[in-house]
Amino acid sequence: MLSARDPSLAPLVADGEEPAVATILGERASKGWFGFAMRHVWARELLMLAERFFLGGIFTHYLARKRWIEREVKRALTGGARQVVVLGAGYDTLAWRLHGRFPGVRFFEIDHPATQASKLEALGEWKNLRFLPGDLSRQAIPEILAAHDDYDAAKPTVVIAEGLTMYFPRAKVQEILHASAEIAGEKGRVIFSFMEEREDGSIHFQGASPAVGWWLQSRREPFRWGCRREVLPDFLRGLGLSVGPVGDHRGLPSSVLSVLNVPRLPLARGESLCICTPARG
Repeated sequence: MLSARDPSLAPLVADGEEPAVATILGERASKGWFGFAMRHVWARELLMLAERFFLGGIFTHYLARKRWIEREVKRALTGGARQVVVLGAGYDTLAWRLHGRFPGVRFFEIDHPATQASKLEALGEWKNLRFLPGDLSRQAIPEILAAHDDYDAAKPTVVIAEGLTMYFPRAKVQEILHASAEIAGEKGRVIFSFMEEREDGSIHFQGASPAVGWWLQSRREPFRWGCRREVLPDFLRGLGLSVGPVGDHRGLPSSVLSVLNVPRLPLARGESLCICTPARG
């Protein structure tokens, strides 16, 4: 919502995205520091200054990430995918915005019930949009889906894990991606974002203030897994996936920013996007 009020970032906000988030947030959209920043231009400008100090380009990165993923999801749906499964959706509005445009596609969001409750209350369930409660740290994705009658394991599916893998240990990431490959099926797609592991083994956004790491630790959400680009194909092949296009700070300016006529803005470096197809043989 704040990005929609910034002239440079507004073109990266999808149609219907701002009102959908406002509906989910409800009264919280007008309260606290968030509501204050919504009402005062100087407060929003101060927030943008803080962003440049602590992790420059992260707002642009998050928005470009969403537009890249949305583009790939639409391509998969027009190519024949009939289901979309969003893992750990949080307040993301992709499934909500697309379910009306693709009435023949079934959309499922899997998220922790505590996170999902306010979203479900605000948006409600629709014929082709279902919110499935589940703890991905403890439950297997196929079991969560199989418990719902509307899910069809035979249909080609797009599985999305945006901003998720970095918070789990390697073994859990392997489990999630392997399950995603099976759910996608031969004609499906798996789309996920991942932190790129640096040569020294560290996992972080380049140039980020140490305060970012401290903040993640305080929220008990430190980055736990990353992968070097050169070993990604072999890593995914062992999980039943073939790596396809990868999006990062080098490609997003031309594939997303320029397409949307956005001025060349700085992008945070460290997280990449990947679209995969299930491996054959």
